[in-house]
Amino acid sequence: MAQPARPPMGRRGPGSGGGPPGIGGVEKPKDFKGTLKHFLKELSIIKIPLILTIIFSAIAITLSVISPKIMGKALTEIGLYVTGTENTKFTAIITCLVTMAILYALHYVFSMISQVLMGKSSVKVSFNLRKKLKEKLNRLPLNYYDTRETGDILSVFVNDVDNIQQSLQQTLNQLINCVITVVGVLIMMLTINVWLTLIVVCLLPLALFLTKTVMKHSQKYFTRQAKDMGAVNGHIEEIYTNQKTVKAYANEDIAIKEFETLNNQLYESSFKSHFYAGLLMPLINFATNFGYVVLSLVSCIFILNGIPMGGKGFGIFEFALELGYLVTFLEYSQQFTRPITQLAQVFNVFQTTLAAYERVGEILNNEEELVYEITNRLENIKGDVEFKNLTFGYTPDKILLTDVNCKIDSGQMVAIVGPTGAGKTTIVNLIMRFYELNSGSITIDGIDTKTVSRSDLRQKVGMVLQDTWLFGGTIKANLKYGNPNISDEEMINICKSVHAHHFITTLENGYDTIINENGTNISQGQKQLLTIARALIAKPDLIILDEATSNIDTRTEILIQKAMKVAMQNRTSFVIAHRLSTIVGADKILVVNNGDIIEQGNHNELMKQKGFYYNLYNSQFN
Repeated sequence: MAQPARPPMGRRGPGSGGGPPGIGGVEKPKDFKGTLKHFLKELSIIKIPLILTIIFSAIAITLSVISPKIMGKALTEIGLYVTGTENTKFTAIITCLVTMAILYALHYVFSMISQVLMGKSSVKVSFNLRKKLKEKLNRLPLNYYDTRETGDILSVFVNDVDNIQQSLQQTLNQLINCVITVVGVLIMMLTINVWLTLIVVCLLPLALFLTKTVMKHSQKYFTRQAKDMGAVNGHIEEIYTNQKTVKAYANEDIAIKEFETLNNQLYESSFKSHFYAGLLMPLINFATNFGYVVLSLVSCIFILNGIPMGGKGFGIFEFALELGYLVTFLEYSQQFTRPITQLAQVFNVFQTTLAAYERVGEILNNEEELVYEITNRLENIKGDVEFKNLTFGYTPDKILLTDVNCKIDSGQMVAIVGPTGAGKTTIVNLIMRFYELNSGSITIDGIDTKTVSRSDLRQKVGMVLQDTWLFGGTIKANLKYGNPNISDEEMINICKSVHAHHFITTLENGYDTIINENGTNISQGQKQLLTIARALIAKPDLIILDEATSNIDTRTEILIQKAMKVAMQNRTSFVIAHRLSTIVGADKILVVNNGDIIEQGNHNELMKQKGFYYNLYNSQFN
């Protein structure tokens, strides 16, 4: 079958190459604002849990922010109690410690609740996205799959949705915590000492500058690492899935050299990316500790210059600082810097998440199969089929079938022959409505197939494809795929008619034999026999055999021809075959070339014409 040309598709790389969150190569959405708008709409299904998560996170962070100040008060009380400089009671110390313990316990409870809510919400979003994708993929026309790599669709369905789920569960919670922590810590520092707070704020640009510098360099190398990783994976997949060809041409050395080149490139980009990523936390710690030293120095200057602990100053701008609160403030200074630097990383991860959601949206926004008004049903089919002025092309600028007209009577065996790419499979795909006509119509018993539902049509037409497909499961389950209610006795009789029963019974578990994922525990010919039996078990009124005997040996082919002759009695059947010997007995042969039916008739009639079919037939036997 002539297929539309597929656009070039590269293998998708492994993402950020395994670096720390937010440090790797940032994959940005093409339309940030538009994607963000749709993503927020997607989150509307978890609006209430999200609001509750924010509330519980705010309570948890508030409790954790207040706790250090109470600890500072306790330290001050302990200092006064030990030195005896003021009349303080040990019960005041106990009260501070008990209060702090209660606050930490409540912090744990509210944090756990917010995490559980966010986890459940993220799973709900991913569940909803997968459900939408599954429903959408079932409604998309086949030409959508013709122009896209299966791996890319699977990657969106699995990897991108997983990325969104993990990002919601981790990044969104982290974003909420960072914002609340920064605001809460800033307020608490201001309540302790305004001047020291100003120093912390002034030192903040240093940490941000270091973070931006490192991320700028690391992103470049992580992007290169992802590309190099994709190249290595692609090379390994290509070479080791075609190992027989490599060995047949004695090209092992060339394959090894190509791998070493790609592996060295990956090593270089991986080393540089992880080197810069490894610098980030030490540099942030340096900036934090530098601020820690400056704050300690300034605080010591305050105290050494005779400013009393707890003494009076100038309103909110007083220099006075209790010793316990000094320890607390130093802890706050560290808590203040880290969330701000983390926000940059969170934003990068969020951009990657939006890019993943954008790919999900590309599938969800694709044009679906055309829906026509259903005005008829196919019931009590005789099997008269007619093509009326049929015109079709996979793309508007490349028409394959032009003004095709043909009438097939009920019960006839129709063979479709012609060179590769002539349009043989295209014709039967149009009968099944896998694609929609540009113009014209196909009728069954005078009923236009566009006026009946696709499911109704396909239940009446059985199809055996050239590429055999069996799912992992028992042979019985595969056979009953199109008719689960058929009795075992009737199923066995049909298998006997296509000569599949004998080989099935020779298997260890017979009809209960499990076919593995790749179907490698039975031969290609046996798989083809099962697909033919499966089509007949569905009890179709019409049957299509697309190169059904192409993968079967000569002896089996003879048996299949005898069985199919019996099975196709009282059914209109369409047979596509390159082996013209298999269709010599057909009631009608349609000779297709360049998208047109150029000759029609039975074998003897066409041979007498000495036209295209005559030459095609003689080329196989002379």
